[in-house]
Amino acid sequence: MAEKTSIVNQKGGVAKTTSTHNIGVALAKIGFKVLVVDLDSQASLTYSVGIDPLSVEDKNIVSILTAKSTVDIKECIYQVKTVENLYILPSIIDLAQIELEMFARSSREKILERALLPIEDDFDFILIDCPPQLSVLTINALSCSDSVIIPVKTDELAFRGLTQLEDTIEEIKELINPKLEVIGVIATMFEKISTEDKRVLKKLEEREQVIGIIKKTVEVKKGITKGISIVEAQETNEVSLVYKKVAKKLITKSEV
Repeated sequence: MAEKTSIVNQKGGVAKTTSTHNIGVALAKIGFKVLVVDLDSQASLTYSVGIDPLSVEDKNIVSILTAKSTVDIKECIYQVKTVENLYILPSIIDLAQIELEMFARSSREKILERALLPIEDDFDFILIDCPPQLSVLTINALSCSDSVIIPVKTDELAFRGLTQLEDTIEEIKELINPKLEVIGVIATMFEKISTEDKRVLKKLEEREQVIGIIKKTVEVKKGITKGISIVEAQETNEVSLVYKKVAKKLITKSEV
């Protein structure tokens, strides 16, 4: 059964999608079969792997979350053309409307878990790119996951927002999903010359398990627009090495 990991933060612009993409690629390049799930209506992960959401309008994450859906989830999964062993369950803008429908359904926090059940044995890892808010979709992701990785931008506002997220994770662990485990925090968009960034990083390291530090680089942004991760484009790049290290932590956890 696949090890399911949510990459989550209620703030936008903290490199959740970039982290999901690159960790997924790192795992796939080792030889694991990996599914990345785009659970954000902005469809950023879908774009990042080189898929136009308009080309998957009929078969996507919305298709399997809709009430009384008869769509086979296997028809909604696409291979990422640039990486062997990497697959995606893509998103479209209509996902935002599905959230309203999900609120009215019974056991709404388990909708995603039920939808993924038929394909769990087909993959070694499932990585879920969560939306930038603590919504019913995020609750669904956390409710079905084995573990959590939290990307946090090294600024004060992002650091302050951690408490609310951690409270939510603890509540889900207590009430819904006792197996949920926080693997750690990835400090993202770190600028070494910034006094604030260094101060926030120090606070993060004192309070959290920091499993990687991603410096702010032009290469990462270029990769997103080209549909190629930095782990693919520059395997020995400092950022690539950090994401490979995070991938190895997931492997170690799955072997326990």
